Amino acid sequence: MSTRGAAERPLLGATSRTVTGTRAVRRLRREGFVPGILYGKSVKAAPVLVSRQELIKFLHARAGEHGLLTLRVEIGPAGGGAGAKATENAVLIKRVEHDPVNGDIRHVDFQAIVLTEQIRIKVPLMLNGEPVGVKQDGGVLEHFLREVEVECLPTQIPKQIEHDVSAMKIGDTVHVRDLAAPAGTRITTDPESGIASILVPKEEKPAEAAAEAVTEPEVIREKKPEAEEAAAEGKEEKKAEKPEKKEEKKKEEK
Repeated sequence: MSTRGAAERPLLGATSRTVTGTRAVRRLRREGFVPGILYGKSVKAAPVLVSRQELIKFLHARAGEHGLLTLRVEIGPAGGGAGAKATENAVLIKRVEHDPVNGDIRHVDFQAIVLTEQIRIKVPLMLNGEPVGVKQDGGVLEHFLREVEVECLPTQIPKQIEHDVSAMKIGDTVHVRDLAAPAGTRITTDPESGIASILVPKEEKPAEAAAEAVTEPEVIREKKPEAEEAAAEGKEEKKAEKPEKKEEKKKEEK
């Protein structure tokens, strides 16, 4: 992958894809290619193939998925040669499909754009600094919104939008309306959307409450053997018989 053009856009090579079908596409993936499609207002939708290694390099580069690049598609014999020709388009990566099991890239969508027309695209949102409410008061920073949508020319897409949260105290909330849009861009996300808040720290349970929560262990009495229980029952029966014998003796004497 190299760069070219006045804006130094990354150049990603691709080839026109003529094979279709599940088995054929699987074979191409095993060979190190990622199937994709190129579409847009100014081009006719066309299936393409890109090198997985080169695509990963671009996705890990500074521009990432939100960056603008030039897609050069070779049409004709693989690797060029007689009869081969190529087309170049400024494109955005609109969608990357990953394998749910191993995370490999399975498919990619390239959208051809016109450099003089405004587009809407989502860019990452970065919070800078350590809030006062966290540093001094032990609060908790909750970050809700990770990216915002902006409208701009393709050549003015910001890498990210940054916001300083150092002055935030417990109970404060930052909204989209508080962001400063980079030059040449307009933020189109709902201005009332919350971005981040400083929450009150959770209170720990006092030691007394923890002590009350402890329950006494249940005492399990050991059962007597059956022989001992039978002997004990026999003694009780004998004790109950003695008063009856005394009464019979008194009657005989009378």
